[in-house]
Amino acid sequence: MSDVLVGPARPVRRRRPVAGLVTILVVLSLLGLLATRCIPHPVGAARTYGKYESKARTTAKSALSNVATVRLAAQIASKGNAFGPYLSVLISDAEEALSGVQGTFDSIQPPNEKADKLQKDLDQLLSDALDHVRDVRVAVRRGELPDLDKQAQPLDDDIQKLNQFTEQHP
Repeated sequence: MSDVLVGPARPVRRRRPVAGLVTILVVLSLLGLLATRCIPHPVGAARTYGKYESKARTTAKSALSNVATVRLAAQIASKGNAFGPYLSVLISDAEEALSGVQGTFDSIQPPNEKADKLQKDLDQLLSDALDHVRDVRVAVRRGELPDLDKQAQPLDDDIQKLNQFTEQHP
């Protein structure tokens, strides 16, 4: 038998695994850099009071969003326009997010004594709000939906205080 070539012979391309690896590492590095730029206050020390105050304000805004969500859910539930299982998940998620926000802020080292006071003030607001959100979650799980609006009334004060905090700390 003889060897017969059908069609033109193609040159063999050798893969360069190093070039592919370099490309992957560059892309991952860029994605990592982009991800850190999307976070309003990554965990770590704040070197100045202004930076710390900015992180505190961002924290208060995040907390405000979660507290307002629970308050609205309670109002809707009291009118009979929401299901218990849905509310239970919604409020649990808001509680978990609020707790996470507080934990993240508490992990940031205050740069000076003025920032220590700011941290204590905000931490008290967050703790109070978290306690009130927990009370609403427990009421939902007990099936106390018609009276949920009354149970959630302390959240109005939390919302007001968090709003004041964000206005006082631009």
